[in-house]
Amino acid sequence: MRDTKLAGRDPALEARARALYDERLPYHNFDHILDTLASAEVILERCAAEHIRIDATVVYYALLFHDAGYQEDHLALGHASKEAYSAALAADVLEEFGVASNQVRKTVAAILATERDGSFVSAEQKAVRAADLSGMAAEWPVFLRHSLNLKREYELLHDCELSWAAWQQNSEQVLSFYLTQEIRLTSYFHNERRESAFHTAVRDNLRRLLAEPEQPGAA
Repeated sequence: MRDTKLAGRDPALEARARALYDERLPYHNFDHILDTLASAEVILERCAAEHIRIDATVVYYALLFHDAGYQEDHLALGHASKEAYSAALAADVLEEFGVASNQVRKTVAAILATERDGSFVSAEQKAVRAADLSGMAAEWPVFLRHSLNLKREYELLHDCELSWAAWQQNSEQVLSFYLTQEIRLTSYFHNERRESAFHTAVRDNLRRLLAEPEQPGAA
């Protein structure tokens, strides 16, 4: 299958997915899902241009649900990670909508590929992980807005207040980890020098974030 667009989007399925997100969360709400779907469109176009076979429907399903239930206590619900809980929710809803078991299985695997230490082997898994991380390489104003929203969300979920210096340190640790990885999908994400356009953009955003002497106002 060589879809180049997220064709055949399902409004009923998207409404069902939206209900699993908490709009009170500053970052992991349904707007994040819409952002990742937009990123996936670009990724799929690049896959087509570079003759990479990929099932766009699996990418669509996985991105719709990859952070579903983020606001819940996944451990209390018997799941090892938030991604595992999201994958379980996805499987239930997709089965309810009559999606073939093979596609459900691939969707679950693609969602699990968004775990920090997740395995991403298939083109679909790589595309979903890439779309989820695409905000790290966004234009600086978008990246900064996302970072501030993530900080607010962390403080909300952990009932604490982080200093700007602590947030910068946390961000450096997180982004530095992802900078050590390559998503071997399209040339945007990897090259022979291990310094792709994606890596360059993330590194530049991190540099600018660490250079901010105090927390900027909301973008």
